[in-house]
Amino acid sequence: MGGICRGDEPSQPLAEQTQLGWILFGKMQSFQCNIVMTNVDSIQKFWEVEDLEEDPELSSDDKACMEFYSATTQRDVNGRYVVRLPMKPDTHEKIGKSKNMAKAQFINLEKKFHKQKEFSNAYKGFISEYIALQHMVPAKNNSTSPACFLPHHGVQRVDSLSTKLRVVFNASAKTSSGYSLNDMMLKGPNLQKDLQCLIVKWRIYPYAFISDIEKMYRQILVHEEDQPYQQIVWRELPEQPIQEYQLTTVTYGTTAAPFLAMMTLQQLAADESSKYPEAARIVKEAFYMDDLLHGSFDVESGQKLIKDMNNLLKSGGFN
Repeated sequence: MGGICRGDEPSQPLAEQTQLGWILFGKMQSFQCNIVMTNVDSIQKFWEVEDLEEDPELSSDDKACMEFYSATTQRDVNGRYVVRLPMKPDTHEKIGKSKNMAKAQFINLEKKFHKQKEFSNAYKGFISEYIALQHMVPAKNNSTSPACFLPHHGVQRVDSLSTKLRVVFNASAKTSSGYSLNDMMLKGPNLQKDLQCLIVKWRIYPYAFISDIEKMYRQILVHEEDQPYQQIVWRELPEQPIQEYQLTTVTYGTTAAPFLAMMTLQQLAADESSKYPEAARIVKEAFYMDDLLHGSFDVESGQKLIKDMNNLLKSGGFN
């Protein structure tokens, strides 16, 4: 901020005033800095600024979301979790019509397909995989259930080693009533671990390992009654009739997706803790969304932990 203050001797440190206060730098053996503060409040404020805040208390919506998850989540015969979407009570009245808008945006998307063949092939490949894995199925006409059609578009990631293109379903698109699906969905509490703490803990191990869960959201099933909220329109070729599909898994782009994914991971750890106690603890403590950061103090215990982690996650349908 103001120049540099130099001492009488070249060997003495330099002082410079910055936005963070005065700093000393240069070659030195040891220096003692004494500060006299008569205002105790200043000391208290300093420590309050430096201290890490505790997690805030859950809001009423977050508590309701947690209770709803616990009351409605099930596991199917294969061990996969089936969740309900945490919709607000007045969703049925407020959600508007969205099919025509979704069709119009899809027709625009087809025009892009015509101009960009590489993009078109990647997009159609992505959707074909969705259909093959039964992550989307033909929509079931049920006039009693409210429906919502989600426009979709492609996001290209040239630097990605695995998925060069991801199809994003836009749950924030407004329906005819002015409300979107995301407007009517509870977000749930943030269950994400602090990334800095994860990295610091990760560095204590002489042997470290990292991993990620393949298609994490799409390994969690959405209850059949809630799938009409996740409908899309699609056809392979322009001369074919436009068809309606419903997405069967937790969908990237919906408000509750991060909560549902992290909560399901924690639920899996709790359900399998008696069989894999150490692996269950790691699942609860060492994941940043779908990424795992952990390690071990020797190779043998690390290999056993990795094996147990794989078996625990596989029991819930995660790879």
